[in-house]
Amino acid sequence: MHNTTILGVNHQFMYPASITDPKVHTETLRIIAANPDVEALDCWMWRDGSADEETRILLDSGKVINYNVGDRFGEKGATPASADPKEQAHAYSLLMREIGYALKVNAKKIVFASGPDFPEDHEGAMERLFNFIMKIGSQLPKDVTLALEPTDWDIDKFFLCGRMEETTALIHKLRNAGLENIGMLLDMGHIPIMHETLESAVAKAEDTLVHIHLGNALIKNPASPFYGDKHIPWGYPKAEYT
Repeated sequence: MHNTTILGVNHQFMYPASITDPKVHTETLRIIAANPDVEALDCWMWRDGSADEETRILLDSGKVINYNVGDRFGEKGATPASADPKEQAHAYSLLMREIGYALKVNAKKIVFASGPDFPEDHEGAMERLFNFIMKIGSQLPKDVTLALEPTDWDIDKFFLCGRMEETTALIHKLRNAGLENIGMLLDMGHIPIMHETLESAVAKAEDTLVHIHLGNALIKNPASPFYGDKHIPWGYPKAEYT
């Protein structure tokens, strides 16, 4: 099992203050990167002035680096499936910047998400996302895997990719078009808010599953501030995994 499965930690969820504070981000990244019990890190790098120091921290760590692309504090979010060329260009610029950081630290897996749904033009948005991913993926080394992470479409994030069958079909379509180095990330905390079970989600992912996040979710109390995709701990009262 150890030859195919490596357990790691997600930096930003161990140290939530790192999401909004660049100094905390760098210092806590240094702490977790020095932990001998951690084999792999799911993480990202703070932009601009902090990136060089964080690059050195990660390269010196000897860890397996899985780079998490996503919206960043203080920046406009990415909408890669938008029909607006300016929005598409903004998303492309953000993702290519983050991919550049990932390649600097020798990450062999890059996690990303679809961005928001466009319910009035869902099919068109899926096609635009397909083209966007093909454009991004065509520029990656063949030994770097893209991992598309679905989450909910009707509870909290309202993302384009959240329906398991549709996400699996998109990945198969991308592979058939020549982008072989793409797969799916399943997050335990996302599965309940996607109206799936662990068993059904894994089955529907078929041969696309390349990465797993362990997590939890609360969907029984919509009035709770932790309702939806809030990355709550295991054992949280009335959560899906207790």
